[in-house]
Amino acid sequence: MGRSGPELTREHADKVVKKLRASVEKSLRSGHDIATVYYEEEAILSFGIRRGSSKDSGHGHLTEDLFLPPSQVKRLANCPMSYQEWVERMKDKKVIIEKPKAEGE
Repeated sequence: MGRSGPELTREHADKVVKKLRASVEKSLRSGHDIATVYYEEEAILSFGIRRGSSKDSGHGHLTEDLFLPPSQVKRLANCPMSYQEWVERMKDKKVIIEKPKAEGE
């Protein structure tokens, strides 16, 4: 029996890369490229994208890598969730921790 909830695909992964302005590094040794998401020039998280996969192949690992349930990963990929909304969710989950501002900033 398949896993419950909406299936996440390579197409979703590609859309998330674009939405989160992730940097993608092509791996020479594995079948995955690595997307790294930055916030204020600091790497926040990374996730793998199966290079050889078709656009509709499974990428269920995105839920763990993006700290979101499948429905919210789909919202992020398909535009209802903005980059700023994602940032706020990551702050709530302590994935992004704001650095204290120095006096005078």
